[in-house]
Amino acid sequence: MILKRTFQTAGVAVAALATSLAMATSAHAADHKVNTTDDRPGGKLTFTRNGDVVEVCDEQEDGWRAVGYVINPDGSYRYVMAAGGSGTCLTKGAADGSPWNLNENKTYTFRICLDHDKPEPSDDRFCNSRKWRAGAG
Repeated sequence: MILKRTFQTAGVAVAALATSLAMATSAHAADHKVNTTDDRPGGKLTFTRNGDVVEVCDEQEDGWRAVGYVINPDGSYRYVMAAGGSGTCLTKGAADGSPWNLNENKTYTFRICLDHDKPEPSDDRFCNSRKWRAGAG
C-alpha cells in the first residue's frame, strides 16, 4: 500500500514537472521564423518581439554558414549576425544593448542567407526576408 502511494505521488510530481516545463518552453518561443530558400533549409532566423531577441542558426553541415541581417525601416543595415557549423546558433537581444535594442513599434526587415566566406550581401545565396514589428506583444 505504501509503495503504491509512493508511485502515485511520484507520477503526479513528474506530470506536474512536465507540464511546467512545456509551459515555460512555449512562453519563450519565437514569435516569427524565416528559413533560407535552399531545398533543405540550411539557415534559420527567429525573432521574439518581447526583448527584441534575434537568433541565427546554421542548420546543416554543408560548408555554408547562416548570415542574418536586421535592416532598419529606412533600408540601412542595423546589424549582421553569422553562425557557422551545423547546429550552431548565435542569439542577441535588447539586453545586449545597442544596436540589438530595436525601436518599439517600428517595422524592420529580417533577412537570412547562406554564405561561404564573409557576411557581405554581395555573395549571399538562398536569401529570404520578412518584415516584422519590434516591441512587446
